[in-house]
Amino acid sequence: MREVPRGASNGDGGIFGGSGEKTAKYAITTGDAAHAMPPFLGQGANQALQDSCSLAAKIIEYNSQVQEPQGINDPSKPDLKRLLKEYESQRWLPTTSITAKAAFLGYLEVGPSVFANFRDAFFFVMGKIGVAEKVFLDAATPKM
Repeated sequence: MREVPRGASNGDGGIFGGSGEKTAKYAITTGDAAHAMPPFLGQGANQALQDSCSLAAKIIEYNSQVQEPQGINDPSKPDLKRLLKEYESQRWLPTTSITAKAAFLGYLEVGPSVFANFRDAFFFVMGKIGVAEKVFLDAATPKM
C-alpha cells in the first residue's frame, strides 16, 4: 500500500480525483507492481491472481462493515487502512518465499558455467527425493 497525494487525478474524477473528504489517499498494488517475480517458477501471474483474490476479500469485508447499521455509541467503525495492512501482511510471506525460490533456481539455471555440473547434479537429486515437486506444488498452491 502506497500513500498517494490527495487530489492526484487523471481528470476523470476517478478513485484519486477531486479534493473532497471521500477521495482516496492510498494506492494498492498487486502482482509484479507489488513484487516482481523472477520467471523461473512461472509464478508472476499466479501471484497476481492470488493478490487480487485476497484484496477483493478485504474490500468485500470492508463493504459489509460499511453497510451494517451502527449504533450512535458503536466504536467499531470500518477501518479500510487496517484491512489493507492485513492484506499486505497476508501476502508478504508467500510472495517473498516464492521470489527467493525462483531467484535461487534462476541462479542455478543461468549462473556461471563453473556451476553446470553442480547444477545438473543438484536438480537430479532434488527431483529424485521429491524436493523439486514440493517447491513447485508449494508455489502453485493458493495461500490466501
